[in-house]
Amino acid sequence: MSIIKKSKPTEQSNGVYQLSAYSPHESFYLKLRTKEGRVLSDDLVKKLPDLPKNNPLFSEWQLRKDTQKRFCGYLKKKRRPLKILELGCGNGWFSSKMAEIKGVEVLGLDLNLLELEQAQRLFGNERVEFAYGNIFENIFEKESFDMVVINAAIQYFPSVSELFTVFFEIMKSHGEIHVLDSPFYKEEQISEAKERSLEYYKSQDCTEMANFYFHHGFQDLKPFSPTYRRTKFYFLKKVLRKKQNPFVWAIFRKK
Repeated sequence: MSIIKKSKPTEQSNGVYQLSAYSPHESFYLKLRTKEGRVLSDDLVKKLPDLPKNNPLFSEWQLRKDTQKRFCGYLKKKRRPLKILELGCGNGWFSSKMAEIKGVEVLGLDLNLLELEQAQRLFGNERVEFAYGNIFENIFEKESFDMVVINAAIQYFPSVSELFTVFFEIMKSHGEIHVLDSPFYKEEQISEAKERSLEYYKSQDCTEMANFYFHHGFQDLKPFSPTYRRTKFYFLKKVLRKKQNPFVWAIFRKK
């Protein structure tokens, strides 16, 4: 797969494409994620979304496994070649799972060079590539992708409207945006959610993260006519009181 860009990208020696000038802004994020035990070794990342049962993040990753299975099942039903951009790909595990599907090619984009290097080292091949780049710097040609996926990452972007404007520009006609595993709030819940986040960052001695984490409401999505998909067996799980994914799967289509 060739990365689509107006000028030829510079490929670094570690195999990660550099589409924007490097800026080490991820230091705050990595500081927090290290404290939380979320910066994983190569051995663990290769096994994702399966973690050992004694890992503190096991339950969380079981929910993410459910998301991955459902979404990859959705892609398989497309039964056609797809070029997908995953924004906020992190260590690349989800990009890799998508690229295992016949006809699917994935470009994972992030501003976290450490995790991108890990992603390339573990998963990079002819079907999935990884790039460092700022989505707002006009780094892709118009109508380059069939689909844009943002999984557990939209909360790191201040404006849904500005982000989706770029998405619709770089997507082909009838393309789709998929927002997965990210929190959205009713308007009256946002203020309290911000306070909770700030208190948490203070408790982790990472108050700087409050400047990089944003609380979006369902009203931010409404102008883009979202379609919401429930967790599989949602009502059965509710009746049986089994743990279910608390996040929505939101789909937005370009006409």
